Amino acid sequence: MYHVTVNGNRPDFRIFVDLLYGVDRNVDTDGDSDPVNSRTWSYLYIADRESDDPFVEIGALVEQPKMFSVESKSERLEELTALYLFMCCGAEIADSSTTLSSEQIESLKVRYSVELSRAAVSRWHRSSDEEPYPKSA
Repeated sequence: MYHVTVNGNRPDFRIFVDLLYGVDRNVDTDGDSDPVNSRTWSYLYIADRESDDPFVEIGALVEQPKMFSVESKSERLEELTALYLFMCCGAEIADSSTTLSSEQIESLKVRYSVELSRAAVSRWHRSSDEEPYPKSA
């Protein structure tokens, strides 16, 4: 399990789909992103329907609403999700026992550079209340 202390709005949850599985992937999602392009969601569940990969859950802790837990039975999915959440809006990222150092964070960025590049160009960055479903670039 990872914990990310957020200090700002979250990304559109659909960017996590692009990040973890790829663009236009068939996934099952649940959460409180309302409207769909919300940047203030506090719970997200994502499961890929096209593979046997385990699901990922992101959720704010009740007693500390700026602290989000990231859980998955897949170490890769868990690390990648926590890293991206941290990169977008985090003040601190920790695994189950310790806060990650800048060197550890940089190592994760290198390890997941392909996935992070895919997320960087996601059309969901451009979603807004006026255009919740932006066209692909």
